[in-house]
Amino acid sequence: MSTDPRPLRSPWAVLRALVTPLALAGALVCAPVAAADTDSAEETPESGGTRAEAIAEGLSASPVHVDPVYEDAFSTEARERVIGLIEEGDLDLYVIVVPLVEGDAWNGETSSLAAAVHDRMGGGERHYLLYDRRGDMDGQDLGVASDDWSKPAFHGALAARYESMGGQQLIPTQVEAAVEAALSEDPEAAYEAAMEAYHDRSGTSPPSAASPVGAPIPVILGAVAAVVLVALAILLFRFRARGGSRSTAGARRRPTPVAQHAAFDNAERARLESIVEHGERDLIELGERLQADGAAEPQHLSRALDARDAAARVHDRMIAAGPTLPDAVGVLVLLDRAEDALAGRRTPRRHCYANPLHGTGTRQVRWREFGGSRTIRVPLCAECARAVRDRVRPTVLPAERDGGTVPYYEVPADESVWSATGYGTLRDDLVDRILRGDHSGRR
Repeated sequence: MSTDPRPLRSPWAVLRALVTPLALAGALVCAPVAAADTDSAEETPESGGTRAEAIAEGLSASPVHVDPVYEDAFSTEARERVIGLIEEGDLDLYVIVVPLVEGDAWNGETSSLAAAVHDRMGGGERHYLLYDRRGDMDGQDLGVASDDWSKPAFHGALAARYESMGGQQLIPTQVEAAVEAALSEDPEAAYEAAMEAYHDRSGTSPPSAASPVGAPIPVILGAVAAVVLVALAILLFRFRARGGSRSTAGARRRPTPVAQHAAFDNAERARLESIVEHGERDLIELGERLQADGAAEPQHLSRALDARDAAARVHDRMIAAGPTLPDAVGVLVLLDRAEDALAGRRTPRRHCYANPLHGTGTRQVRWREFGGSRTIRVPLCAECARAVRDRVRPTVLPAERDGGTVPYYEVPADESVWSATGYGTLRDDLVDRILRGDHSGRR
């Protein structure tokens, strides 16, 4: 079992805010979420698409889009100040503040919302700062080169999180801090400065990637080696990121919303990138919490560390070999397993068997094969259960095989650990299989 919650892009892991927002901020967040939950019962991909198109159209006129439910929390004066900052910069940066809740058109995920809006804005390189359902800022950098590690929105959002820790987490304050960091000459340095300032204020030390006291010698040596490798990687990434000149000429580009979706391959690529980045951020945050959590039951912490380590292994192999949608989704499923273990759940939540991206709001359904008599009982979300009942194929998670695309569960079990376990819905040994190497070579 590995206890190394190593950071992936930065020398420090991201500390999830543990301070409960002030009552006023909580009231501002909870009210719109409740309203959004009421509407989500009738949410469909089509209506979600309409909302994304409306947001994209709004962003063509102004780089800041604020849903009406947040108007009182984000004054016109504050918005004008943020708009001025963005328009003075040379980055295609956009701010989206809308209510998100699990089960809505984007399942409450900022990454899905950003990908949908990005698609309707015509793709290209754009950077988004979004207000997530936890009350924090999240950054999505879409359409950037694979070797560009500057990620201004990503680091800008992290800087805002650190600046708001222990203080008022009001929307205008967080948005302005994120925008200023994203538009700075070195967003990653701005994030690190915010992190160090937080630790100075709180009297705590930045987290290290070293193993805890009492860990076996091989684990300690492995952790030290990981720290050295991360440090070398950071130097290399910064060298690459700063090797070229950054153009500051020209006015900020304004997108024109496209009537039709961007080319499907571009949309799928953007979606895959957003899912990979979402998993990467959660790996960092969960690793930090696991290091800092001294109150968890030992057995719960051990299981959580195992699941998190399995997710990290899949992520690392995926990055080395090239991201695929089944692997990117697998990282998210394993991280959910880690969360369940840390929470002490005896039975982990079950993702939708047809497509784990549909979430864990599932129920057991008897699914009969098309043109046959065999049946299986698997957890399905409400939409997929309805499709099965109506004898049509649900919207399944695709996988590439032999130059074509098939449902992930049709890949032979000896070629895919995801197919063999149904992402943990058919068998309870998904984490064990990953840790013993079943995922090596894309199995």
